[in-house]
Amino acid sequence: MPFIRVRPEDTELIAVAVDISNTAKRVDDPDEVDSIPELTARNLTYGWDLEPGEKYLFYPEGSDTAVGVLDIDHPKRDNLQLVWAGLVVHPDHRRRGHGTAIVEEVLRQTKELDRSIIWIGAAEDDLGARAFLERFGFVYSSHDARRRQVLAEVDYAEVDRWHAEAAAAAADYELVRQMAPTPDDILEQLIKVTAAINDAPMGDLAFEDEKFDLQRLKDVETANAGMGSRLYRIFARHKETGEVGGHTVVVANPLRPHFAYQGDTAVSREHRGHRLGMLLKIEMMRWLAEVEPDLEVIETWNHADNTFMINVNEAIGYRLSRVFAEFQLLLKSPVTAGAEAEMATTGG
Repeated sequence: MPFIRVRPEDTELIAVAVDISNTAKRVDDPDEVDSIPELTARNLTYGWDLEPGEKYLFYPEGSDTAVGVLDIDHPKRDNLQLVWAGLVVHPDHRRRGHGTAIVEEVLRQTKELDRSIIWIGAAEDDLGARAFLERFGFVYSSHDARRRQVLAEVDYAEVDRWHAEAAAAAADYELVRQMAPTPDDILEQLIKVTAAINDAPMGDLAFEDEKFDLQRLKDVETANAGMGSRLYRIFARHKETGEVGGHTVVVANPLRPHFAYQGDTAVSREHRGHRLGMLLKIEMMRWLAEVEPDLEVIETWNHADNTFMINVNEAIGYRLSRVFAEFQLLLKSPVTAGAEAEMATTGG
């Protein structure tokens, strides 16, 4: 069979898949960090919230050499019509129909799953990838910006000024540092603010609100523990009511000690307007400086039109790396289509 599924215990196949992906990154996206086989294996076991995606190696007919990688994910808690795919062809084996074969496999699996929405991403400035996807009927539907905060280049005097302004605006809130595992009673309080990420814009993508409950938040922490990652969270609690109004999350892993990923930063609607997003992110910077001394770079992603969160990130030293487009194919009209949400204090 041309597609061989890569499982967490398949160390040789994982090594092949990682090599293909890293080789392609150096050509297509040299600013991207290399994948690590051990983290790739763990991700195939745990995913972000105990719903790992699937990875396949592609072998052309009659060949025993893999030339492509297919990553495919189909949510199981919500958005049950969606398939999210990523495909890579080794740079030495392009323009031979291999990309077409991989997309056809995505279509086959989507129909087998009885799903009707497919997303595939590509760099927004990669016109060749856009033309390729449009041949199959994919439509440009959204775009996300990758930014990085290089800690050695941050203007900390400016950050301190922003912190003072935000702290004054958020005087009615206290900030709480919380590492996983988080007690259930606190996770219960975090469900609402975690769900506030649904207010972030999604462009023209057909997308239902993600569903959050106690079990899902517990699964996120369990998955990150399985990955060997350290999950840091700071949340803002309103002093008078005790309600959690906002939070921010960053994940670090000792296998990549110089690099961390910003997860969601979200503020519930009724708590917006108090500079909580800015305050939370700066407090996270200060905490990480204490506990992750080798950290050099933090990466964040935002919808490219989410100007509020982007302005916060730019103010504290994040700089644009690249913009990526999301292309969508609707095999039939979706029951629920996503609409552009209000600009809100949500994002990375």
